[in-house]
Amino acid sequence: MDCGGWEGALDPDSPVAYNESRLVYISDSCKRKIQHVADQLLSCDARPVESNSLSSCGESFENCRDTIIARTKGLAILVHELQYLVPVGKDEEVGRGLLELCNLVVALVECSAHAGYLAALEVPGAKPARPGPVEPYKVSVLEQEVEQHCSCLGSLPLGQLSPARLADVSQGVGRALRGLTDCCGPAGEAGRDALAREQLRLGLRGASCCARALLACVRELRAAPSERARARCVVFSRPLLQSVHALVGLATEPQFLGRPAHLPAEGRSVHANILEAARRVVSSCLLFVQWIRDVAQLSSSGARVPTFREQVKSLTGAVSDSCNLLSQVLRDNDTLNLFNPWNGNSPN
Repeated sequence: MDCGGWEGALDPDSPVAYNESRLVYISDSCKRKIQHVADQLLSCDARPVESNSLSSCGESFENCRDTIIARTKGLAILVHELQYLVPVGKDEEVGRGLLELCNLVVALVECSAHAGYLAALEVPGAKPARPGPVEPYKVSVLEQEVEQHCSCLGSLPLGQLSPARLADVSQGVGRALRGLTDCCGPAGEAGRDALAREQLRLGLRGASCCARALLACVRELRAAPSERARARCVVFSRPLLQSVHALVGLATEPQFLGRPAHLPAEGRSVHANILEAARRVVSSCLLFVQWIRDVAQLSSSGARVPTFREQVKSLTGAVSDSCNLLSQVLRDNDTLNLFNPWNGNSPN
């Protein structure tokens, strides 16, 4: 999942492209995306992950491990740089750094979830997952992309909804709907429940109709910007979001998802430890992004911004420590008891 698509709104020729309200919006968007990915991949059964971030890893735990360790180093360096950019008001660099941080954390979570799956399968007695017609993470990502594109229509001031940004919204919504069709279409033919198969086909058609209605409003807003045209976009984004939520909810019913990996107790412990280490990276990064948002919010209100020297030192230290812990878990040949040394057979 790439956060770089949001950058279409960051027109460097616009005088408001990187003001504080824009930085608040980027911070909130990054937090939502990171939290969404973590909720999907770090609180679920053991399944393989399909993502572009894994293209260099293949099905090798060692390749995943080495990729994650390299990314944790890059993440720690990026956070270290951002802590010095925020207090001096370099909003453009901070905004781009936040997008880079979001991409890094998302890729780390995806790789960590896949590494946890692969490591658990190496335990004797483990049985691999059996895929179904729908890949749950992929459809959840597409759902979140629709939410992200729709949210900017109501969240950003009219002056920041540039033609480039609106074009990005149109392309992003269309791309997500095509992706949902590709993901859910096969399930409309393969499910056991005839009613559910028909509902999937109807859901796809309904979402497509709602998307066409919204995109017509976006074209009007591009041609003649006004608050009335923007309000119409917001109104027509609601049925699109509702139809996509219903479609994804149906497509992720157990009958379409196959079966997760069957893991013995030792395999569950290996899997749980890697996911727990990844959760700590997510938690520390979310706190760091929240700090950037708070500083931007204070600046936009005209209040005097304190230095937060001790607070930011603690936050960056937490990110670095969590990255080191994740690397340690992946390097350790016996990860079973790292988080719970008194109970090596704790369930996932």
